[in-house]
Amino acid sequence: MRIFLSYASQDRAAAQSIELALREAGHDVFFDRDDLPAGEEFHNRIRSAIEKSDLMVFLLSPDAVDAGSYTLTELEIAEQIFKHASGRLLPVILRKTPRENTPPVLRSVTYLETAGNVPAAVAAAVHRLAVERNRRRLRRLGATLAVALVLVAIGGGITWYYLQGRAPAIEITGTDGAPQMLVPEGLFTMGDDEASPIRQVYLDSYYIDKYEVTTSRYTAFLEATGSTHPPDEWEMVDVTLVPNIPVVNVDWDDAQAYCTWAERRLPTEAEWEKAARGTDARRYPWGDALPSYERANYDNKAPYFYDGGLTEVGKYPAGKSPYGVQDMAGNAAEWVSDWYSETFQAGDARNPHGPDSGDGRVIRGSGRFDSSYRLDATVRYHAMPDQRNQDTGFRCARNVR
Repeated sequence: MRIFLSYASQDRAAAQSIELALREAGHDVFFDRDDLPAGEEFHNRIRSAIEKSDLMVFLLSPDAVDAGSYTLTELEIAEQIFKHASGRLLPVILRKTPRENTPPVLRSVTYLETAGNVPAAVAAAVHRLAVERNRRRLRRLGATLAVALVLVAIGGGITWYYLQGRAPAIEITGTDGAPQMLVPEGLFTMGDDEASPIRQVYLDSYYIDKYEVTTSRYTAFLEATGSTHPPDEWEMVDVTLVPNIPVVNVDWDDAQAYCTWAERRLPTEAEWEKAARGTDARRYPWGDALPSYERANYDNKAPYFYDGGLTEVGKYPAGKSPYGVQDMAGNAAEWVSDWYSETFQAGDARNPHGPDSGDGRVIRGSGRFDSSYRLDATVRYHAMPDQRNQDTGFRCARNVR
């Protein structure tokens, strides 16, 4: 982000520490007013710097709001330029200042106050603002791209194709009886600059299971294949009592074997994320509203996963994704096909499948043990392929054509 750091000369030492922390975090900081020429040119340079900035960090102290301080002029310029102070102005309390002495524009936004490391706290707050700003920007970009793709499709005669009844169905049924939902082709915003970098990814259309694979469907698989590798603690499960609970305690190979038997495959990490959050860069499958127990099973510490721990698939329709896919937050986390990597190839932006090898396979979504702050649709985990967890299951996917 481009940041204008506003401070009183008496606070220069603190400002220098904050400027260094912001620069180390990768931000472009306007700081050294002392190097500017005096007079009208000084004022014009300051105004130009504020106009170009994404955020003003205002270091609040009695000196900064003193009637003779130039920081008040900088604040007036920012108020003229910024349409809304929220998200563009960050007041940081350096020294206690009576609230009634501060300008109204400062009182209109939340102050940052910390008793700890002020530069680190400012850098963390700016990072959160930058992430939220990118989310809003990419949400708008995603909506624009979606409209553009629709217009291109119409111009290319896709309307006729749909009218002829040859478009893929929104929902189909797999060979194992599992319902599957269509995710149309196109671009979507992947990542959030925290769990992984934000980037635009294009996926061909595909189907993904509406629900996680259940114990009853997995029982059918074990019986049909004569598998001698059931999930851990399977002998303790009475499937007739929990037929619609997601199967867990399976490793990556178990999940892949089931999907192959059902004439499908594990979804890629990109496919899983698009199915969860659509094209508007939403934070959760249901949108940006904070998690609630009407939307997902989380923060559940019940001792046994098949007795009060996991809930039946489809129990939280209010938590479904834009494509009608359910249970993508909470309950059971899910294996996907990709090997895990912390980095992503810049050119791998069309139907990415991840690296060719690695030390662990990716797990997406969150489980019933997770707290609300871990329910974001961008959260990533990984584990060795032979690892089995009490809250990790899977769902399958398949190509449209």
